[in-house]
Amino acid sequence: MKTDVIKVWIDDTAVYIQTMDGKIFSRLFVDFPLLRNATPTQRADFKWGKIGIRWESIDEDLSYAGFFKPVKNPCWV
Repeated sequence: MKTDVIKVWIDDTAVYIQTMDGKIFSRLFVDFPLLRNATPTQRADFKWGKIGIRWESIDEDLSYAGFFKPVKNPCWV
């Protein structure tokens, strides 16, 4: 899925994306074992590109498509 993500950021509990149309989506770290168990420094060390977000140090990837699917623990802004 192609999305026009213009911003990616994290806080203590989640990762967020903002699309070109201003919508903000998020995913909780608790839903991803590698991110849940990562240190704050490891979580902050990510790169984002055309299709998703990559945490090299913990070998974790999240695709933007996953941000648009229903979740058990929604985290809305």
